[in-house]
Amino acid sequence: MSATLRRRDLLRAAAGLPAGLAAAPVSRPNLLFVFADQMRQMSMGCAGCAEVQTRHFDRFAAERGAMLTDAVSTLPVCAPYRAAMLTGRYPLSNTVIVNNARLPDEMPSLGKVLRENGYRTGYIGKWHLSGEPANRGFVPPGPMRHGFDYWAAHNCSHAYRRAVYYRDDPNPVPVEGWEPDVQTGLAIDFIRSAPRNQPFAMVMSWGPPHTPFEAPEEFLARYRKPLKLRPNVGITSDSLLRIDDSRFRKRAANPQEVLEEITLRYYAAISNLDHNFGRLLGCLDELGIAEDTVVVFTSDHGDMLGSHGQFHKGQPWEESVRVPFLIAYPREIRGGTRSDVLLGTPDILPTLLGLMGIRKPGGIQGEDLSPVLRGRSMRGPRSALLTIPCALTTWGGRWNRLADGGYGFPPGFMRPYRAVRTRTHTYARDRKGSWMLYDNVKDPYQRNNLIETRGPGAIPSECQKELADWLDRTRDSFGSDEDYQRWIDLRTGIVREPQRLVRG
Repeated sequence: MSATLRRRDLLRAAAGLPAGLAAAPVSRPNLLFVFADQMRQMSMGCAGCAEVQTRHFDRFAAERGAMLTDAVSTLPVCAPYRAAMLTGRYPLSNTVIVNNARLPDEMPSLGKVLRENGYRTGYIGKWHLSGEPANRGFVPPGPMRHGFDYWAAHNCSHAYRRAVYYRDDPNPVPVEGWEPDVQTGLAIDFIRSAPRNQPFAMVMSWGPPHTPFEAPEEFLARYRKPLKLRPNVGITSDSLLRIDDSRFRKRAANPQEVLEEITLRYYAAISNLDHNFGRLLGCLDELGIAEDTVVVFTSDHGDMLGSHGQFHKGQPWEESVRVPFLIAYPREIRGGTRSDVLLGTPDILPTLLGLMGIRKPGGIQGEDLSPVLRGRSMRGPRSALLTIPCALTTWGGRWNRLADGGYGFPPGFMRPYRAVRTRTHTYARDRKGSWMLYDNVKDPYQRNNLIETRGPGAIPSECQKELADWLDRTRDSFGSDEDYQRWIDLRTGIVREPQRLVRG
């Protein structure tokens, strides 16, 4: 724990307040919510990865904030994560069950709630919630921005060296330099210009380390091959055909060499994000507002990076679903805290509102876990839901069936499943029945699928009950891809008759 935190606790104790508990703030805190794209939890130093350089994330977790070690992405794909995070609702309720679906304009969400509570709101980076066409870029002011007034965003792009963003008209603003560097500068300008008598809320979505696997040269130069890879990595030339990057698919004859280069680039991109996170913290310190600001760093989902012979996202394995979740609010959270509470994506909104003292709107399905962050005892969730409702995505006015080799991927890249992650196990079912079961305590790299080695009788009754409860709570009929796609308008990404997504 930092000396600053210790001194603060001593002052509170002298004033008759329990150490570690905050006096009532004069006003509501600011919010700085930053998330990466496709960054897995186990690719940070503070999560035990000695290969990657993340000194700002590591120090933040050790001294300044709390680290939730078991945060998961409920639907580990880009747009569905964003919808669940902003609305506090599960995918079948918020209706964004595939990439490029549109978040309904009328849906209560983080930006709207904070603006209604007097916040100056801003959004920077990848949005990915305005439907089709996904590459339109410009999201016009109004209800499609869901309460965010300041805007420097693109609906969906990963052109980090030739990026553009949009403000309030359809004229693109070219980015001069590496996109996350420029985005961080815009966020710092937003924070500096914020009136001191009005709280601000900035949400920033960085694109890396999502493909293409790129990073600035100065960060690439920090790493050398060979790199130590995770023990469950097992790739072949066929595995490399699963990569969403033609540069590496063309070199599939040398899988080990390609995987090390991809991992090096992935780590370098993360180190750049770490550097930019340090810039943001420095700005808060310089302005003297760190104690009055809730700071979050997380990611929408992870990346398999060759584990189990897989790449990218959308899978129930740890590399895909476990995400970093670092959070600080010095008035309420003791620095250096670690918690293994299970946090699913819909829990983020109610937890933030609870921490900030803001009443949550109706319809939120996630759980407020802010008491855990405050150091209070509470019975956290017994399990977290993991789901891919349908293995589909839209692009350019057509459906791509990811399970059947759509969108340029080989068959089997992604399959529909429903799963639970308990404190000890991961259990998943696909449409054929039980698919995988791992004891994450005894087998942290998930190399022994107990369904295959011991049969369905190995499934703990707790896992079966938890999954059944989740399907009931979310009114999930576990329908076919056709059941879901008939209600999504390919031209707009809007879900027609959203009540059809859930069982009656």
